[in-house]
Amino acid sequence: MQVVAEPDDVVVISAADAFEDDLRSLDEALRQDVPGAAGWTWDPGDFHEETFDSQFDPATYLIAVDAASGGYVGLARVWIGPGIPRLGLIAMLAAYRRRGLATMLLGRVFRVLHERGSAQVTAEVDDTNVASLSLLTRLGARRAGGTVELVKRAPDIAQ
Repeated sequence: MQVVAEPDDVVVISAADAFEDDLRSLDEALRQDVPGAAGWTWDPGDFHEETFDSQFDPATYLIAVDAASGGYVGLARVWIGPGIPRLGLIAMLAAYRRRGLATMLLGRVFRVLHERGSAQVTAEVDDTNVASLSLLTRLGARRAGGTVELVKRAPDIAQ
């Protein structure tokens, strides 16, 4: 994957250099489009703890910033834990989608991982998340498993 330069109107920073309240607000906004996460809000302490825990790596958690306004517009985060690095989220605010920004961020993160000797990244994507499935498939992702959900409905006791 070729690393693409950011466009003139966007700069990239590490989450380590971000304003935490702004990063938390971006995370909450982006989660509204993640299947099953609508309405999500963080407690500031929980956000800090989960974001900057032992899996946090400033080189693999990048933020796209609108150069003119300074507003955070998207992010790519890969957690570094035991085993294979895990793509936790790649997302852009609606006004910044379909401009190649997600691909640009992932290219930068994947370059870091490649330089460190990591040849794989794992990710979980909901089957209804067409945009993420399309992006990751275009980058070479392949289905490696799946889950089955059983929803057992309560019997109708009015009979």
